[in-house]
Amino acid sequence: MKKDILFLLFVFGFTLIACNPARRSTNPARPLPGKPSPGKPAPMDTIRWTPNQTGKPPIGNAPGKPGDRPAPTAGETYHIAFLLPFLSNQMIGDHVPEKSRLGLQFYAGAKIALEQLSVEEGIHLEADVWDTQANDADFQNLMNNPRLEKASVFIGPVRPSHVQDFAAWTKKRRKILISPESPSADLTDRNPDFIQTNPSLRSHCAAITRYIRRTNRPDAVTLVCKQKEADRLPYFQEANAEIGGNTRFTELIVPDEATNFNKVDLKKYLRAGRISVFVLPSWANQDFVMAFLRKLKEVKGSNQVEVYGMPQWRGYDAIDPEYLSSLNVHISSASWLDPSIQEFKDFQQKFYDTTGTIPDEDGINGYDVTLFTGRMLAKYGLSFPEHLDDRSAMTLRGQFLFSKIFASGALDDGRNAPDYWENTFVHILKFEKFGYVPAEH
Repeated sequence: MKKDILFLLFVFGFTLIACNPARRSTNPARPLPGKPSPGKPAPMDTIRWTPNQTGKPPIGNAPGKPGDRPAPTAGETYHIAFLLPFLSNQMIGDHVPEKSRLGLQFYAGAKIALEQLSVEEGIHLEADVWDTQANDADFQNLMNNPRLEKASVFIGPVRPSHVQDFAAWTKKRRKILISPESPSADLTDRNPDFIQTNPSLRSHCAAITRYIRRTNRPDAVTLVCKQKEADRLPYFQEANAEIGGNTRFTELIVPDEATNFNKVDLKKYLRAGRISVFVLPSWANQDFVMAFLRKLKEVKGSNQVEVYGMPQWRGYDAIDPEYLSSLNVHISSASWLDPSIQEFKDFQQKFYDTTGTIPDEDGINGYDVTLFTGRMLAKYGLSFPEHLDDRSAMTLRGQFLFSKIFASGALDDGRNAPDYWENTFVHILKFEKFGYVPAEH
């Protein structure tokens, strides 16, 4: 409990950073914000960053096209806003709701990134923080608050329904929206200022397919799922077709009520003398996955097999590691943390020193997304969405590699604006003795 309270004070205690003389803040010290009234969205934190006197000047960019946003100029201030589910209206006394953890961790990581940007980049950043709460009605009230209008760049919200509504709000005002969490496709359209940093299911399926096809023919691959999951299979088939050839992956679709594979002959899907590949785009039912692995291990004999699953498998705790190892199980993942790199060690220590807690994936995500956003603003100003295909960026969780996403059937002719941008970089991990590690061919 003590650590939770210290963590909360860090997140909402703006004076911990804003009043640090080393930051040369132009704002006078202000008292800590009070606890907002339930149901009344109000800014929870305001931080203004200014460059130090020895900071490097902004990097200019080439002359743009008519209608482009202007390039960054020295002394320009950029207003960004974080919309996160702190769930302050669910707090009772000193009790911090467990579901607040995502918002608390994310913003704690973001604060460390803001501090780093204030040293590294010659720009002014003003950041406001808003509590989205949990339900849609509270979020609608927040969108009606005129004080949101002053921000040009938004990070969050995270709930899909909130993202969809807010994407429409920002599109109408031509503001930049960075969705750091919801890995959903089709949340918006004709919205080139919408940036999704978490790869969608389509991107995971495409990454798995590309990895498999590097060393396997398509006739060695079987897609396995329940009937209710069959709508995921076209993602693999489409990615396979893009690679080339007319051979589709085999599909094994079992009834939704099936709890095991006792009535399924998996032997006929094995390929003698070469690797047989099975892909399960399933994650809701751990028992279903375990039933498949048990049956495959039982019938495979001396045949070589590989099994590919989804990111959620990483958290499964009821599957014997022996199955994962002997069946060469791989999964896709939006992140892979290398604890040996110095930047990760420095971030982890800074996070612990300032919050008294260890950062989880949400804390690291907050750091990655905020640092990337600040650096893009420093280089390109508010035109940075137009330059996302110019470069990739390494992050603690892996890499940001953005692709233009178009409506179904639309083609990129190099000139038309995308429906939105998506980070499509996905790790492929393989289970080894002590857990999942990056796979290599």
